Amino acid sequence: MIAAPRLRAGVPTGYAVGVACAAFPNQLPRAVVVQVVVCLVFGAVGAGIGVVIARRRSVHYRAAGCLAAAALVGWLLWQNHLRAAAGVGPVGPLGFAVLVGVVGAAPFAVAVLWSVRLRAAVAAVVAIVAAAGVAWPATARPPEESASYAQRFADIGSRTPGVRVYASLSDGASPARRAAVAVDRLVAAGGLARRAVVVAVPTGSGWVDPHFVRGVEEAMCGDSAIVAVQYTQMPSWQSFVLHRDAAAATTVALIDELHRRAPSTALRLYGQSLGTVGVIAAQRRAEELRAPIAATLQVGTPAGVALAGPAQLNASDPVGIWSPRLLVTPPDRAATAPGSATPRPPWVPLLGFLQATVDLLGATAPPPGLGHRYDERQGSALVSGLTASSALPAAAA
Repeated sequence: MIAAPRLRAGVPTGYAVGVACAAFPNQLPRAVVVQVVVCLVFGAVGAGIGVVIARRRSVHYRAAGCLAAAALVGWLLWQNHLRAAAGVGPVGPLGFAVLVGVVGAAPFAVAVLWSVRLRAAVAAVVAIVAAAGVAWPATARPPEESASYAQRFADIGSRTPGVRVYASLSDGASPARRAAVAVDRLVAAGGLARRAVVVAVPTGSGWVDPHFVRGVEEAMCGDSAIVAVQYTQMPSWQSFVLHRDAAAATTVALIDELHRRAPSTALRLYGQSLGTVGVIAAQRRAEELRAPIAATLQVGTPAGVALAGPAQLNASDPVGIWSPRLLVTPPDRAATAPGSATPRPPWVPLLGFLQATVDLLGATAPPPGLGHRYDERQGSALVSGLTASSALPAAAA
């Protein structure tokens, strides 16, 4: 009988504690493959800490195994509860067996393979994988993402399309110039004559949610105009950190231009994610100008950004609660969106932050109604004061 490989003191206990932390309840349904990776990363960190702080030389395999097993069973029960509320299929026996097998075997496999000769090879493989992980997203893009955001906005499918106007960064070097171009196009297209005139503040990359656009246009039977002005072309989290003021400055410039050209037109303001910063700035500017604002809506507002009126936040959206404060204080923002009524996980210092951080990385992957994805009801909510009826034209000319 072959003896089990010898693990250094502290490794089993530290690894098991790391796995238990990885299995703590989270907000979003999580694939087994993702959970395997999270368990291995957290377990490796736990094992490293265990080696540093361990003082006793005895190795408690049984206690560590019981802790890890109990944690994984708890993860399965929570995941399937969460998935049932989200309308997602449960984790099956095969998937759970893979999770248990990989997580349980990993420390022993590392102990067998880890030698002086193999350390250099392992380090090289890790470096190659890390480099590929950085380089691949920059070079491998889906075909639909190669189009400009202006073109993608124009190409959004809708049963009753209305007027859509988009000003890109290439349309002007300053917010004021881009705003002027956008309003010129809006006037030329007859957008100011539509019943619903909507200012949609894009996300940091310049993206406008197609579900929102369809929600507005189909609720209004096409009697709508949506105008958007791009302010940066980087992911929202980068814009949030580096160029948050750009969203505010660009939206204020658009409000100024609209007020100058059509001071009596009542506007509806919408922003998702970083775009909610522009909604708040637009409201303040409209108050200063005494410009009419018919309705506002903030969707998926990031933690740290104020709520200034109607808002939607999915219960499973980590964007609305993630901040460094989550390390020591529970989330203070409740779910308000009509998406899937998933349960909020219990909060524990540090663990709540770590799990929200992992969820944040995949927040835009789920279908609408989960995570940082919202459905057509966001659009219909913004124009709910203008009840569409059969009397509305199928598509205003």
